[in-house]
Amino acid sequence: MVLSRTNAFRALNGLVLLLGLSLTAIAFSTYAFTAQEKDRIKALNEALGLFDRDYQNQLGEFSVREQACLSKFISAACLNELRRDAAQARRQYELAKEFLRRDIRQIEADVRYRQRLEADAARKEPKGKDITPVGEPSPFASDKVRLD
Repeated sequence: MVLSRTNAFRALNGLVLLLGLSLTAIAFSTYAFTAQEKDRIKALNEALGLFDRDYQNQLGEFSVREQACLSKFISAACLNELRRDAAQARRQYELAKEFLRRDIRQIEADVRYRQRLEADAARKEPKGKDITPVGEPSPFASDKVRLD
């Protein structure tokens, strides 16, 4: 039963990693990242992949330990220790992944902030010249203007 959950968990982690990488690719296309920011995000995503592989290796070790526990006549203490170790490994894995994801989100937030500042500066920049009316205003010549 645990082996089937382990395989399902591996498949789920693979899908989450694939989704995260595809969302990162979409983010690269929508934001104006500098080369340094792109390199940093790429390194963080590679670190996420390494964490996934390490965790998958740990799950394999837990599976081997579980088989060893089940082969014992009295296996309750061994299985409890295994569950404790597996829960601790899962917490450490999730915490490390969350820190890496937080760093990626912070870089994306910095880029969005920079783009908002640039857009705000572009909106405040004067465009064109002042418009002044030509001659005396009259009902028939009100649409004639001269650009200075």
